[in-house]
Amino acid sequence: MTSGGGVLEVVLVDSEGIRDRKFLGCIVCCTTSAVDRPYVCVEYGDQKRISKVAEGKGKKSIWDQKFNFEIENPIVENKSFRKLVLRVMDKHKLSDDGYVGEATIHVKDVVLMGMEKGEAELGSRKYRVVREDKSYTGDISAAISFKRKNGDDKEVERKASIMNNEDSTKIPDA
Repeated sequence: MTSGGGVLEVVLVDSEGIRDRKFLGCIVCCTTSAVDRPYVCVEYGDQKRISKVAEGKGKKSIWDQKFNFEIENPIVENKSFRKLVLRVMDKHKLSDDGYVGEATIHVKDVVLMGMEKGEAELGSRKYRVVREDKSYTGDISAAISFKRKNGDDKEVERKASIMNNEDSTKIPDA
């Protein structure tokens, strides 16, 4: 029996107040310290998706873009598959793109609930974007959902309960 897996859907909504770490901005691009051309590398385990460059300039950037990640067996996947990383980059015209910061979203609970109930979601929420030195640089909004593929529902529910430690004291049915 297999769990069948499912699909983790990420809707990248917008960002607010994201600033580059340079005080004067990019001298090469002649921009201010506000991130003018942000895009996001969305990573789940070894899967990676790249957003378009956001619309809007200054303090508010808008993506409104959807990404899907296939999850084969979320019950047994390792720890790297329990988090989603939103890595914010600044698109430069004449030099290498700049790393701005990242937000980490722990998705284990929404995936396990989706495996148990068929689907689960976290509505659009703000997540803190931090630099490598862990300093705050703004917020990014995203909505997360997980939908289970069809499979053996009883086996899926049993495994999800074990992972949630809800079933750890019961003797399994024969």
